[in-house]
Amino acid sequence: MSTLGERIRYIREEILKLNQADFANSLGFSRVATISDYEKDKRSPDITILRKIANIGSVTLEWILTGSGNISVYEPARPAVSNEVSSSVYSHNFVEVNVYDISSAGDPKNFPGAEPVDRAFIPKADYEKGPVAIRVKGDAMSPNILDGATVGVDIRDRRLVSGGLYAIWLNFEGVTIKRVFVYPDRVVLKSDNPTFPETAVYNVNRSEEFIIGKVVWVYQRY
Repeated sequence: MSTLGERIRYIREEILKLNQADFANSLGFSRVATISDYEKDKRSPDITILRKIANIGSVTLEWILTGSGNISVYEPARPAVSNEVSSSVYSHNFVEVNVYDISSAGDPKNFPGAEPVDRAFIPKADYEKGPVAIRVKGDAMSPNILDGATVGVDIRDRRLVSGGLYAIWLNFEGVTIKRVFVYPDRVVLKSDNPTFPETAVYNVNRSEEFIIGKVVWVYQRY
């Protein structure tokens, strides 16, 4: 069980004896595919979900994160030094980040600007891809990005790739998440929710700060 997904599957199948639907229900998910994504390592649960899985399965958080140490919380305790090792492993794999409200984010030059509204633990690999976390509001990007989702933005990557997801700055609207399609004279901003109209921004009207960064990860509950 070398991956996080394999360990989650072991907990579900071998310890809890649950199918994916029942396991999803025990975690408060309405979408069974989320469990499948976890077990196939297509996406990683955040630290809150990992703690819930550990609690339900009566396994240690250290074992879920690393595959080492005691599996069961009922196994004999290790010497005190193991707590230091566990803390070190935890901090090595996860980073605590500020989460900013998208509706109160500052202008592009001062982005994200406002005070954070929350903090979240994310895998260090995701943090390195996108260090700025934004809390999404509204249903414009539903069903792929839901109201309340947290997205990671790589503010170092502003190169437009047609069809990609970007944090965009629009006058009179502020920061928004859109799917961008590139044409020779314009870019077209589309919502994944078809009930929202698309917007064309012509090259002559684009400011230098139009693109804030590329969306590189999403955490949300279904």
